[in-house]
Amino acid sequence: MAITVTYTILFEVKILHHYLLNNGLKNFTSMSAAEQAELMLLYDISDIFQITPSVQTQKDLTRHQCLFKQTATGFLVGLKTEKAMDPSQPDIPFHSLDNDLIFTFNIHIKDYNLLNYTALPLTGNTGQVYLFSNLATTPGKLFPSLCSLPGTFSPGRTYMPGDTLIDNPAAPTRLFTAKVKTTAAPTSSSDWLAEQQSNGLPMSYANAHDRYRLVRQRLLYTVTTADLEPDIVVQTATGTTVDVRTDVLPGEFRTIQLDLRGLPEGLYQLRAESADQSYQDQQSFYLLHGQETPFAILQLAVHSNSAAYNMLNPQGHVLNPVYELRLKNRATHWRYIGKSFNASSVTADPMPLTRFGFIDNISVPDSNGVQVDDLPNPEVTMIRAEALTVETENKFYSEIHIH
Repeated sequence: MAITVTYTILFEVKILHHYLLNNGLKNFTSMSAAEQAELMLLYDISDIFQITPSVQTQKDLTRHQCLFKQTATGFLVGLKTEKAMDPSQPDIPFHSLDNDLIFTFNIHIKDYNLLNYTALPLTGNTGQVYLFSNLATTPGKLFPSLCSLPGTFSPGRTYMPGDTLIDNPAAPTRLFTAKVKTTAAPTSSSDWLAEQQSNGLPMSYANAHDRYRLVRQRLLYTVTTADLEPDIVVQTATGTTVDVRTDVLPGEFRTIQLDLRGLPEGLYQLRAESADQSYQDQQSFYLLHGQETPFAILQLAVHSNSAAYNMLNPQGHVLNPVYELRLKNRATHWRYIGKSFNASSVTADPMPLTRFGFIDNISVPDSNGVQVDDLPNPEVTMIRAEALTVETENKFYSEIHIH
């Protein structure tokens, strides 16, 4: 019997940035199909990001005769397949894929205004990397999203403009975005914008839960209890324990040096535990061997630890999953500066920054308290994150100079 061989999409990743998708005040997901199609004609994520397979993944793609192709919305990987004996079943890889195969892709920033118009943290990024994966994580994920779910409200914590929360990690129905610096609960404060899943709006965008400590070659772990040397265990993202050489540096609070040079790149978890279990700690980190530090890393396993994210079904047939990585556009208070304006010439609410769609009817008071209408929208080349640097300030601003 002849075998029919063809090429099939193994998986696709769509990187959806709402700065490019939304039209002014209108969210892309709430648009008509015709409006969405019109915007997608203009959409090209390569304006913002460069995406490349890692060195090891390039070897794996070649070894398994897979093809990597960038698209306007992200990228896809195809592979040679043969038709299943049952024509109602999906294709089967012509060359078997390793059970533990993980594809890794590096995302580098091309537009260095990215954080100005993207609702991601502006601080805490040093020594960190964003990691988006089809493996389950503690914060949880909702297929097809590769982003971890944001957290729920934590009393006493200060949230910055653009920070996101959800109402229920098990089954989120509302996404809250901080409009100003706040410690208030989102369910009882106007400091938050609430978006409903029932309105078709996304519940998951890239957020601080997707950031991991970045490590090269060696990791230093400091024990937080005096005169204690806990046992150290290092595991891969899928839970496999790996052998790591450790050296204990002297001091009241021991520092344990882990030699990671023999391990492949990837996400790991360090567990520290004393013999009597009175001391327990765990930390996640990403091991990177390359000299260049990407903005983000995508890790996609053929066999996920969450069935919805698998690339193959239990019988080995190709499932063609389409994963999504969403980035939320930042909203800022718009401050107008000029002879006719003063410190009060600021929009009452933060306004979304978008590439397309002019927001009409912007109105602020001038220096005499008289409303000035139909004001221009700002550029994204600079924002003033004064909520971070001024204790009494609670806003992020975009400034528009009018002479």
